[in-house]
Amino acid sequence: MFGILDDSDNVIAEFVAPLAVRSNHPIFASDTLSLSRHISRRTAQRWEIETRLEPLSHEAQELFVHMVNKGYSSTFNIYVPQNYGAVKAKTSLSSPQGTAAVNTNRVTIVTNSNTGFIPKGTFIKFSNQTKIYLTLTNLNNSTAGAYIDVYPALKTAVSSTSFVTSNVKMVCLYDFDTLSGMAYSDGILQDVGQVRLVEAI
Repeated sequence: MFGILDDSDNVIAEFVAPLAVRSNHPIFASDTLSLSRHISRRTAQRWEIETRLEPLSHEAQELFVHMVNKGYSSTFNIYVPQNYGAVKAKTSLSSPQGTAAVNTNRVTIVTNSNTGFIPKGTFIKFSNQTKIYLTLTNLNNSTAGAYIDVYPALKTAVSSTSFVTSNVKMVCLYDFDTLSGMAYSDGILQDVGQVRLVEAI
């Protein structure tokens, strides 16, 4: 169940379609007179989510208080929406451990710390940082030499650090175009419309 969490990590508003998860990774691009394109990509990256929320009735006050109290400056947690294909393919129930240096994309898995299959396209989070990463390769069990590639490059080194693949929490902020209040689609159902969340980095 993906959605917005309160301070006790209870889901107070579930995400519903339409939903989009975007990678904001700034680039600078220019074309020469010969129409060659030169592209420079920055190292900064964050995830951004645009979604609607399930209309609420009897528990609408929880979301109302949350949106007003957090405003645009206070962080909060959400459960990150996972790709449906990755959720269906994943069989791993463990919390694998990995080691990797800062600014690298490849995480070496500690032998025998994973059982089952973790597909590429899975959002993960390491226990020593708040940044969310996306797996670029599959991981099936963890024999000697097993690894998994992630995006973006690691912001912090990991050393025999565990990572989670289920109920991954992302630290977010409400974006400025999100309603900080309440709106009703009729006299009972609170529907705040489109909500935009940005990863706090």
